[in-house]
Amino acid sequence: MLTQIGITIPWSLDRAGSEELLTQLHFWIFHGSQVSLSLKIDQTQSPIYNCVGVGEWRSLVARLLWEQEVAGSNPVSPTRSGDLRLSEKSTYLSLYRRWRPKRFVDVVGQAAIVRTLRNAVVAGEVGHAYLFAGERGIGKTSVARILARAVNCLAPTGGEPCNSCANCQTILLNRSLDILEIDGASNRGIDHIRRLREEVSFAPTVLEKKVYIIDEVHMLTNEAFNALLKTLEEPPAHAIFIFATTEPYKIPFTIVSRCQVLNFRKISTEIIASHLSEIARSESVTISKEAVELLAHKANGGMRDAIVLLEQAMNYEQGDIDVSALIKMLGMAHPKVREEFLSAVEKGNRGAVLTIIDSLAEQGKDLELFLSDLTGVLRNRIAGEEGRDGHDVRLCHGLLRVKQELFHSLDHRILMEIGILELMNELGLSEEPGGVKHNSSMGEGLPEHEENTVDDSPAEYKAREETGSHEEASLSSIDWWEEMLGEIQQERIAIAAFLAEATPHLEGDRLTIAFHPEHTFHKESLEKTGNMQYLSGMVHRQLGDQFYVDVKLDGEVMRKPSPREKLREKAELVRQMFDGKVVKED
Repeated sequence: MLTQIGITIPWSLDRAGSEELLTQLHFWIFHGSQVSLSLKIDQTQSPIYNCVGVGEWRSLVARLLWEQEVAGSNPVSPTRSGDLRLSEKSTYLSLYRRWRPKRFVDVVGQAAIVRTLRNAVVAGEVGHAYLFAGERGIGKTSVARILARAVNCLAPTGGEPCNSCANCQTILLNRSLDILEIDGASNRGIDHIRRLREEVSFAPTVLEKKVYIIDEVHMLTNEAFNALLKTLEEPPAHAIFIFATTEPYKIPFTIVSRCQVLNFRKISTEIIASHLSEIARSESVTISKEAVELLAHKANGGMRDAIVLLEQAMNYEQGDIDVSALIKMLGMAHPKVREEFLSAVEKGNRGAVLTIIDSLAEQGKDLELFLSDLTGVLRNRIAGEEGRDGHDVRLCHGLLRVKQELFHSLDHRILMEIGILELMNELGLSEEPGGVKHNSSMGEGLPEHEENTVDDSPAEYKAREETGSHEEASLSSIDWWEEMLGEIQQERIAIAAFLAEATPHLEGDRLTIAFHPEHTFHKESLEKTGNMQYLSGMVHRQLGDQFYVDVKLDGEVMRKPSPREKLREKAELVRQMFDGKVVKED
């Protein structure tokens, strides 16, 4: 039976009245009634709450009806005849979506976090705000959704949602108005947060708790964070905020201090491999143990990436999946090629090195991936008994430097050839008729600043500080300074370019970044508020919160060569080596 409802909305309807009316509409529609709505507005009364006009009501009701239309449960549709049916193709879900955990017990590799949240649900002591921090694809959003169902479940068991009650089904079908997932990158402005702040005070329409899940929360602007502070400090009893981020150091401390912070860890290769084997068995896919381990290794701690790679392998190889098929699919070089390349470098065989690079480029192999695989081989050497002290460490460090230069280069092939040849020259590796010649000290060919280096890690510096020793230390010889520059280069390439021309010094709890007087523009650019806040955050992440940054000009600082000058020096090295000439310089 079709129920026709005609609603006249008083212009003077207040917020409480509008909420009650919307709740009734929600009840009628979500409980299977056949509803036909006719809305009009009575403008004879004075406007008290102007926001509740016919436009907003039409949009709210349209949202309810559309959600039911998509779900196939609303019989009222002007364009629909018969039941709404979806084809088999349109209902296909990617493998990682089908295997997304729906209960806490299904979450892989985050036992401590699962235990904390389940105990909070059982005890009825779920916090009003959580911050989930960690790498991509390790379960942050999945756990947030499970928690949203657990706190609203009508029949929870041991802190787990039943996933079968009316509330759980509504949330699983994404039909609940009380569970809001917000993309922080797209809704990052203060206006979006103001709107959220106004809506959070309304009681839930059906569920017991309103849950706001804000993904990539670090993308919010400073103004938006400030607008959220008061609501986050004293939220309504029915509201729960769950923030997810891959870059927690970008979130203001005033926000972090109001949340329970749960740090999601990368998942171990063994756990990922075990889970992939289980998925393969369930999907009736035959895959070798070595292939599973390779996929788990390539996922780099991310379960979602691992499952995506498995699905890609299933599409690539219709039959049994082995390592050789994965090597072709991933664009990797064969392990034998890696060993031959390292052997050619260590023997100083420049011709063989260039030949292998040329072959890889012609086959379309990813040179960055090839360098990553080489560093992995060297890392295993260093950890094992076959590693040679000093030699493999310097070689691995040099390959990492070449890989970092490739990241922002357009011509990977030439830059890799120049970089490897320069590395061989630095390490003193050359081929002689009598065999291989290695530099006896393995350090005479290194840059001057790497000689007689002082191992001055942040922990050791703090120990010296506690004993009262505050002598100045140069950070240019510290590996984590280079590591920090590498991270900045991936996120803020302009800041990384400025810092490349700087000379850092550490004295007490002050990090001084000094520029040559010719680089005034670099100093002024770094001193801008946004850049300085970002740089301070990165320093705090590396050294600790007690350190602060000072940027200045210093006439005694040696002027560092620009990237163009460095490239010109490398080109000159190649020219001399092959007795060539420079025909064009842009």
